[in-house]
Amino acid sequence: MKRGILEVGPWARDKLERLRKYLSAYTSIMNKQNWLEGYVYVDAFAGSGRIKLRRQGSLSKQQISLDLSLLEESEAEELLNGSPRVALEIEPPFTHYVFLERDPERLHMLQSLKKEYADKRKIAVRRGNCNEYLDQRLIHNKRLDWKKWRGVVFLDPFGMQVPWKTIKGLADTKALEVFLNFPVGMAIQRLLKKTAQFTAPQRAKLDDYFGDPGWFEVVYPQSRGLFGSMPTKAPDAEERLVNWYRKRLQGVFRYVSHARLVTNSRGGHLYFLVFAGPNKTGAKIADEILRA
Repeated sequence: MKRGILEVGPWARDKLERLRKYLSAYTSIMNKQNWLEGYVYVDAFAGSGRIKLRRQGSLSKQQISLDLSLLEESEAEELLNGSPRVALEIEPPFTHYVFLERDPERLHMLQSLKKEYADKRKIAVRRGNCNEYLDQRLIHNKRLDWKKWRGVVFLDPFGMQVPWKTIKGLADTKALEVFLNFPVGMAIQRLLKKTAQFTAPQRAKLDDYFGDPGWFEVVYPQSRGLFGSMPTKAPDAEERLVNWYRKRLQGVFRYVSHARLVTNSRGGHLYFLVFAGPNKTGAKIADEILRA
C-alpha cells in the first residue's frame, strides 16, 4: 500500500456516495445557467485521491504473514476513490477544481492526479492551511465576482480544524454551499467534560470553533441540586448541540439540511453530515440525499 493513502472505515463508502449524488445534481443544474462564468468544487481536506477501506473481518497480521499473496489481493480490493476522484468523475464536470492538502506525500499524489486529468479538468492543487486559503482566495478575493460564480466547498476534517469564522465567511459570499462534517464524536465530545469545569484556553478553543459561547448553556443546562442550581451536562447533549449548530448555520446560510449521523461499525457516533447553502433547491436536494 502506498504511503500517504488514508485508511478509513466502511462508513466512508456511504459518505462518498451521498457526496457524489449531490455534486452530480449540482453540476446538472449549474451547467444550464448561461449567465455563470464558472462554478468551482473545493475539497478542503482532499487527501491523496484514493482511500483504503478498512473492512470488517479483514485478514489478521498472522494470516497475512503466512501468505503474502493474500495481502496483495486484500489491498487491491480495499482501494476506493476518495472525494477528489469522486468529484472529478462527475458529468457534467465543474468548471474548476481546487484540492487543498497539507501532507507532502498526499500532495504529491494529488499533483499526479492533476496530470492524469490535465486534458479534461481545470485543477488547482494547493498546500497549506485551508482556512487561510478559503479566506484569501475565495472569501476575500476581489477578482471573483460572486454574482457570476458559484461553488461547493467540501469540509471533511478529522477534527475541529474549521472555525466558525471560516464558515461565516463562506456564507457571506451568498454563492457558496458547504457539505460539512460536524465532528461531534470524533473530536467535540472529547472536549466536553462531564463536569462543567474548563480552563480559559479550553473554553476559548470551543468558543472559536462554534463562534459563540452559547454552546456552554446548550450542553450544560442549569439543574437543581443539594447546593442550589449548577450546570450539568445534559444526557442528550449531542443532539442538543447538533440542532443548535444547525440553527447557527441557518442564520448565516439561510438553508440547512437534515443532519445525517455517521457511525462506525460498532455503532459509535463519529460525526454528522450537514449541508448549508443560500439556495432552497440545493438544500431540498441535499436533504433528500442525506435522509435516504
